[in-house]
Amino acid sequence: MARKYEKIAHELREGITNGTYPPGSTLPALPELMATYEVARETVRSAVSALANEGLVTPLSGVGTVVRDLGTVDMHSQPGDAHPAWGSTTGDDSKIETVEASYDVANHEVAQRLGIGRGDRVVHRVRRYYKGRHIVLLHDQWLPGEVGARIHSETGYDPADKDAHERTDLYSFMREAGYQPAQTTERVSTRMPDPDERDVMSIPPGVPVLITLRTTRDASQIELETSTFVATGDRAEQTYTVAM
Repeated sequence: MARKYEKIAHELREGITNGTYPPGSTLPALPELMATYEVARETVRSAVSALANEGLVTPLSGVGTVVRDLGTVDMHSQPGDAHPAWGSTTGDDSKIETVEASYDVANHEVAQRLGIGRGDRVVHRVRRYYKGRHIVLLHDQWLPGEVGARIHSETGYDPADKDAHERTDLYSFMREAGYQPAQTTERVSTRMPDPDERDVMSIPPGVPVLITLRTTRDASQIELETSTFVATGDRAEQTYTVAM
């Protein structure tokens, strides 16, 4: 038999799902819920906490319990994509911001993923993907230094310049520079967010993140780039298109 707070949480969850409480609205205040269900304050708090842990609502001081906008973010991967399709699948309120792009040195993990030496020169690019005002995806990307330099010299586009104009996607720049991206390997896993991820993406308690590690190679199995995508687990949806 369901406990009282579980019954309350279930009915409020149903209200969120069917639109009784749309995104941005607030749930009834605690005293109102106490009167409606004839229960103690702690019972109502437990129900609201359960919804918050599921990522459905966010308690805000002085405002109330706000229903979150859980529009799905589709990370659509298909052959030829330099990054998950964005905007076309997520709507006009989506955008990508390049936060950082510069030459760096490879740490142990990046060196292993790129098949280079630890401390070797790499291009490191950091991006944030937005849905409306909310950051829903973090993207760190690394290219071997020689790949970045060759793209710059052959195409005029500098992947280590965060303000450089991208007239096309990175894979197209690679092809213009003489590289032939032929294979992408992705490993997908989940974990709980670290403090920085929780803060930047405003992730509620109890909500995990979806981690995608991607490495792109040419036909000779030489690594051309590697990326780490971190998405909020309550909004991300991973879709693959595989050539047959």
